[in-house]
Amino acid sequence: MAFPTAVSANTGLAYTANRGNRTVSVIDTVKGATTANVQVATSGWASPSDVAVSPDGTRAYAANPDSRSVSVIDTATNTVTATVALAVAGTTLAVSPDGKKVYVTGQGTGSVTVIDTATNTVSTKILVVGYENMALTPNGSRLYVSQWSERSIAVIDTTTNKLIATVPTNGGCQGLAAHPDGTRVYVAGNEARSVFVINTATNAITHSIGVGTPPTCVAVNPNGSGVYVGCEDGPVSLIDSVGNKVVATVPLFDVTALAVSPNGTFVYAPDFSTHTLSVIDTTSNTVTGTVAVGANPCSVTFGPGVPLTTATPTVVKGTPLKVRYSTMPGNVSGKNWVGLYPDDGGATVGTKNSFHWAYAPNAAGSVTLDTGSVPAPGRYTVWYLYNDSYTAIAGPLTITVT
Repeated sequence: MAFPTAVSANTGLAYTANRGNRTVSVIDTVKGATTANVQVATSGWASPSDVAVSPDGTRAYAANPDSRSVSVIDTATNTVTATVALAVAGTTLAVSPDGKKVYVTGQGTGSVTVIDTATNTVSTKILVVGYENMALTPNGSRLYVSQWSERSIAVIDTTTNKLIATVPTNGGCQGLAAHPDGTRVYVAGNEARSVFVINTATNAITHSIGVGTPPTCVAVNPNGSGVYVGCEDGPVSLIDSVGNKVVATVPLFDVTALAVSPNGTFVYAPDFSTHTLSVIDTTSNTVTGTVAVGANPCSVTFGPGVPLTTATPTVVKGTPLKVRYSTMPGNVSGKNWVGLYPDDGGATVGTKNSFHWAYAPNAAGSVTLDTGSVPAPGRYTVWYLYNDSYTAIAGPLTITVT
């Protein structure tokens, strides 16, 4: 029997760094509720300042500038399993796409510290002046770092750990985010009240998009369609990544962190004063609710995401079945596909044809499957498969046809 082999683990979790009670909150994104609070610091007013998750979802990392350390959290047990000592008070984190490195920096550190995740030790330091925030390209080959004091963006080759370019911004910058296709990096040009778009092939700014008030953070939808921008005086702006213009706003103010869910359907925005996450629906661009987290959340990130979901697990035979999919950047292929199969644990995947299938070429999106193709009412499964093969990214998602 040809049973599918998993490409990667995935979880439907999000994480916040909470300064007020020195914890990292774990949020079940399906239920919209906090399920755990992990203590990562015992003292200090700025810790934790940031949280990041490994690509396979098995580890979360929290920056603790007060103790000059990074906490390593086992996401299966929600316990701190290691603490990595730093020589500087790092405040911002980025995890490489292969999960082998964690980059740490912060304002005034004068360097990027690189942590080897296999040993949880510092492997090197990259000396560049004036660090603030970071973004990695999806393939992990370049690290972009905002240099507030230098009024520029530093570009680092992550293979050599060398500075290879400097992009002038003529003003202080804060948050950065890379487009999922790797061609662009978006920069919150705080002093210019604009978002800069950097072409990663030329390392030159191609667009400057005004957002009205000083931007602090940016987050790109995994499907690449839009860029959400948080601003000091609000609102949150949505930039069309093709037209390079603001197309919608959301009335949230003093937003300093944003994260888009892996399936692209909602955005989390921490509210420092109310100890909650605001939930933005990306279809309507309205706030649809809040999630209670730890005290004074200042950063938020998602795990790899629930890779295969449907809002209609029970459908009448012949009714189209809409299935949402998502995966990590390293698993994206134009020939990834989703197939409808018998409920047999995967025994027929690779040995018999699916009842219906469709390509799923993006990092996140949806496909529609024809339930009229199944022979009779009953239980069936949906599999998300890799690159025209029978290697599973996710599955089985069980549905019932009536």
